[in-house]
Amino acid sequence: MVVRAALILALLAGAAGLAAANGRPAATSTINFRQGHEQDIAAGMTFGLLLSHDGGASWRWICELAVKYGGNFDPDYAYTASGVLFGTTFDGSLVNRDGCTFDSTVFGKAMFSTITVGPDGALLFAAAEAAFAPSPGDAKVYRSTDDGVSFPGIATAGQVGDWYSSIEVAPTDPTRVYLSGYRSTPSGRTWQFYKSMDGGASFAPVASVPPTPSENTSIDIKGILRGDPDTLFVVLSEAPDRPSSLYRSRDAGATWTKLLDRPEPISFVIRANGDLVAGTVTSGTVVSRAPSLGDAWEPVPSAPHLNCLVENAAGEVWACTQNYGSSPGMVPVIPSDGAGIMKTTDLVTWTPVLRYQDIAGPVECPGGTRQHDECVYDCREPVYAVDPAMCPNVAPAYWCAFRRQLDITTDVIDCAEPTDAPPPQTTPAKDPGCCDTGAGGGPTALLTGLVLAGAVTAKRRRHRARQGA
Repeated sequence: MVVRAALILALLAGAAGLAAANGRPAATSTINFRQGHEQDIAAGMTFGLLLSHDGGASWRWICELAVKYGGNFDPDYAYTASGVLFGTTFDGSLVNRDGCTFDSTVFGKAMFSTITVGPDGALLFAAAEAAFAPSPGDAKVYRSTDDGVSFPGIATAGQVGDWYSSIEVAPTDPTRVYLSGYRSTPSGRTWQFYKSMDGGASFAPVASVPPTPSENTSIDIKGILRGDPDTLFVVLSEAPDRPSSLYRSRDAGATWTKLLDRPEPISFVIRANGDLVAGTVTSGTVVSRAPSLGDAWEPVPSAPHLNCLVENAAGEVWACTQNYGSSPGMVPVIPSDGAGIMKTTDLVTWTPVLRYQDIAGPVECPGGTRQHDECVYDCREPVYAVDPAMCPNVAPAYWCAFRRQLDITTDVIDCAEPTDAPPPQTTPAKDPGCCDTGAGGGPTALLTGLVLAGAVTAKRRRHRARQGA
């Protein structure tokens, strides 16, 4: 017992050196529907992950530490028909099969930068593992048809050291897959674009890419037209301020046409009816009605401030919106939408789906899990990493601090006594050697705990959210 106490004190003394504040505004980053069961939703946040199992009527929180990410990185998620949730983090590709714990996949801690699930349920993982001894590195694309238990399909696209920005499967043709990324060379960055005609069993390079304005540009595949897998749309974003352009190709990437320019990131979705919707946080939202495919646009004057867009099978467009507006004095001024997720069927009436203040509580998990011991109670990461059994679990310190920061009203856990304990501690991020500075791109940050100050400091600050769809 004395040894344990001494060890805990030693670990706590060094905890501050491992911790790093997130510092980002409280925002929605992604919305992911469970394939074929869209009552189940996983919404990526700058402060962790929110899960709903009733179509968005209620939400519960999992903190960043339990998902094993932090900083300026937003995981790429895939939610399969069987209810298994996959994510990409600096701790490798992770899988959550029990609703509580994110464990390593069969790849261990190897880095995967982007993942997707096709209309046939097949998972595709794009590796971006740099070569560091003793690892030779990895840049292959892996395919699984059994929810990630095995990955018998292995394809070569680029080369070790490449960073893949996005991988997408045509919604009506699981044999067509597109992959984008870049390669850093002594003479500068080169951009990579590949296509597969056999469901990811093999990839061929596409000779043409849209003109990239600078070394800090990323190319992200944003949509493939239903019924026409040769027609696809990409967004070019340029760090650090993220001016963005929307491009279309109607010949599988052989040629490209610029459709839009915006001074900030563009969120984009192709609706089932063929309409295109492109939105931003401060520069407005536009729609291109079918069959224009981007040749003509009209404004959507009633749209909220959009950070991501996705459409579900019911024809509802869901958006990452601004639950809290910008802080006083912050530029640009971002008004509140009153919700972190909103939805619409007609682009005229937008209905709130998630208000951060209404989060129902943390996801309930047993002791011995990060979600229980660290996200809810007061165990520090260095202690948990040595032995979860050493976690005291005597006060819901982190949940109560989180609840106060977002003005959450639920009393599902007693927080009567103010708790000023620091937010969950984190471990340093693994740097695989890539350098994408875009949101959700390369690993530039440490895994961090939950700190929302700076975006949510005052009680009733305007409400803010964001998502990169």
